[in-house]
Amino acid sequence: MRLGECRYNETIRPISGRAIPLYRGEMLRITQLEGEQCVDFNCFNLYDYKERMSVGHMRVQGIRVRQGHVVVSAPPRYRPMLAIAHMAETCITDLIGARCDATSGELEYGLVPRTNCQDTLAEAIREYGLTPDDVHDSFNMWMHTIWGDAFYSVRNVGPKGDYVDLLALMDVLAVPVTCGSGDIGQVSNFGFKPIRVQVFRASEQSNKLMAGYLEQCTGFKNQRTRADFRVKEIRAERKLRPVPGYRPQFRAYPIVRREIEVPFTRSERQAVRLLCGKIGKTDEDVVRAAFMFWYQQNRAKPHWVRPDGIGCLCLDSGAEPTGT
Repeated sequence: MRLGECRYNETIRPISGRAIPLYRGEMLRITQLEGEQCVDFNCFNLYDYKERMSVGHMRVQGIRVRQGHVVVSAPPRYRPMLAIAHMAETCITDLIGARCDATSGELEYGLVPRTNCQDTLAEAIREYGLTPDDVHDSFNMWMHTIWGDAFYSVRNVGPKGDYVDLLALMDVLAVPVTCGSGDIGQVSNFGFKPIRVQVFRASEQSNKLMAGYLEQCTGFKNQRTRADFRVKEIRAERKLRPVPGYRPQFRAYPIVRREIEVPFTRSERQAVRLLCGKIGKTDEDVVRAAFMFWYQQNRAKPHWVRPDGIGCLCLDSGAEPTGT
């Protein structure tokens, strides 16, 4: 892809980071200068810091997001913020591991003070008036992890020259930092290394790619903005107090149940009874579960697809039926 001119170019030294304004259609490139360095990443809407990246909702795409996937903001916004326009297979990503912090380092290793991502991210965003409370779960790049009953890091395999390109789908504050726990763990192979961050201006090709993502990822009725909120102002006082005259207005509340009579043939009734105890305790439970499994598997599933046809983001988390 032909990118615009490079308007920002900085080497991020260990242990540090930078909060960087990134505008629609621009590309943020993060490059391994020496290799084997884990990068933690936060992201905010540039005009409303309460809209921020949601790692939990990125996990709908997969625990290891890759080229073609999208960085989304937390509900109720759930809007596309960035697209992963380029990512090599050697950039192993992780959306489970929490950012390292000073207290956990003290608990585990007895180290005071302790380099850590929480403090590095907090110091980077302080340039824009944000506080340590505004740091959120990280999008971890070049973080090779294994999960099971336990979670742990294994050797970092990111080579020198590896890079990730993040395409801005809205104006954001992008915050890449070098991970602060690499010196005593394999997350960065027992060391700290620098990374390079560059911003390339929007080009005709990057704008075209952005437009394709936005066509796929926006326009949903449930994607909210601040104007949709019942409470529109951000609280100035930190102590929590009940709002005078508050009356709850929960969505679709109260739930109304309605009986639906469904005719079955003898063979269908036999099939229902065979499933009792497997996908439901009663005939009604079995029929409901069977229908919902059918619906999940056969409905028109929404996909967020890369405009160039590489990669696909499927927003489907329907489970396969069990016991059938």
